Amino acid sequence: MARRAPKKLNNAVSNAAAAFARAGVSVLHAHGPKNSLVVQQVPGAPPYVAVPYVERMDLAYAAADLMLCRSGAMTVAEVSAVGLPAVFVPLPHGNGEQSLNALPIVEAGGGLLIPDEELTPERVVEEVLPLAGDRTRLAVMSNAARSGGHRVAADVLAQMVLSVVNK
Repeated sequence: MARRAPKKLNNAVSNAAAAFARAGVSVLHAHGPKNSLVVQQVPGAPPYVAVPYVERMDLAYAAADLMLCRSGAMTVAEVSAVGLPAVFVPLPHGNGEQSLNALPIVEAGGGLLIPDEELTPERVVEEVLPLAGDRTRLAVMSNAARSGGHRVAADVLAQMVLSVVNK
């Protein structure tokens, strides 16, 4: 089951590419280095850019209005730290930790959660696409996501380390 999980997310999003194009939404889709993805571009529409890996996630986060992603601990920490609204799709295996990772942000209003088994291209079109175009809702979600993040965590950790070293 674990091997199908990335393909399910990739297929659901890429099969909604034409709907994103019609709605005027550009997409940066990191599909993973072990996967390949070909998406038909719609002439005159915003681009759908599929890449195996994003080297500069800071720039991707800065450019994004919304993220559709898994909910690993680091991903949830990063999107909440930058206040990026997210639609979390937890991996369908393990002990449910990915759902638990996303839960505080979802409960605060900074994200949505779609179970992996419910993720389809239709669900992306019905739920994610309207959200991508709703500036007011995204702003509210961004503030909620940011409230759950720890923007100064690196500074706090550095101070803790220096405190121990200086003793």
